[in-house]
Amino acid sequence: MKLHCLRPRNLKEFIGKAQIKSNLKIYLKAAKLKNQCLDHCLFYGLPGTGKTSLAMLIANELKTRIKIIQGSSIQKNIDVYNLVLNLRENDILFIDEIHAINYQCYELFYNLMEDFCFNVIIGKEFNAKTTTIKVPRFTLIGATTSLADIPKPLEERFGITFFFEAYSNEEMKQIIQQTCNRIKFELSKHEQELISLNTKGIPRIAMNILARVYDFRIINSKISIKRILRQIGIIKDGLNVNDLIYLRCFLKNKQQKTLGIKTLSQMAQFDIKYIETKIEPYLIKNDFVQKTSNGRVLLKNGKELLEWYEKNMINKP
Repeated sequence: MKLHCLRPRNLKEFIGKAQIKSNLKIYLKAAKLKNQCLDHCLFYGLPGTGKTSLAMLIANELKTRIKIIQGSSIQKNIDVYNLVLNLRENDILFIDEIHAINYQCYELFYNLMEDFCFNVIIGKEFNAKTTTIKVPRFTLIGATTSLADIPKPLEERFGITFFFEAYSNEEMKQIIQQTCNRIKFELSKHEQELISLNTKGIPRIAMNILARVYDFRIINSKISIKRILRQIGIIKDGLNVNDLIYLRCFLKNKQQKTLGIKTLSQMAQFDIKYIETKIEPYLIKNDFVQKTSNGRVLLKNGKELLEWYEKNMINKP
């Protein structure tokens, strides 16, 4: 079951992010009263926290079209031209992972975002002429998990900026309950709580877990949530097998208090970028490890998790 298709259809269904929703209601209402397109928006933060869903929700609220594209597919000027020349008045252009756009293409967006036009040079050398081509007024919504990689001139052209952080456990329970209601899938409050505690506060992870629970329950209606979580590689508190492989590297080097990123990469057999962007953010935020100038240090939470695993999970069927 593809639960990611069950996105919120309006602001009421969009759970959490109270400040974002409060401000967005004002911006949407103002845009309607002024009969203008919404100002350009930049969404940044953790992956899977609702950036794409909110962009689609905005299009629904404004009753306009939305064009969704990945930043990595914009590598040449012609890619930008093809995008904007197919837009209509008040359309929304949503560029996911906008930091992945080819750096040379960014300058085209500066005029597009401010003046809704771009310049094209026709002819060569002495016969060359610059022609300005106007495009319909549109709203650019950019989403990124790496704000630092976006050029400052582009970032400054976004009038509305929203930060998407991890959701609270209470919010995750509401998301899970709402999804269960929509697909008519019965789970007890305790089972929903178990799932929410293993999502790392990320709705996308919650949907992945819920989809797998749905699959297992079709085959065996009595299988426990704990057993399902173990079957799909979730150890505890959302930590998965790869997180555990990373943490256990510290046990193999008890004589060293710190481990460098290259050493961890070699020991765990994960590339450095994967460790820094996928594994460490959650572990550092929740005090499992600490990042120091001399390397990574295993903290109390990390030690306790490893002790718990050695005691409760090894060799357990």
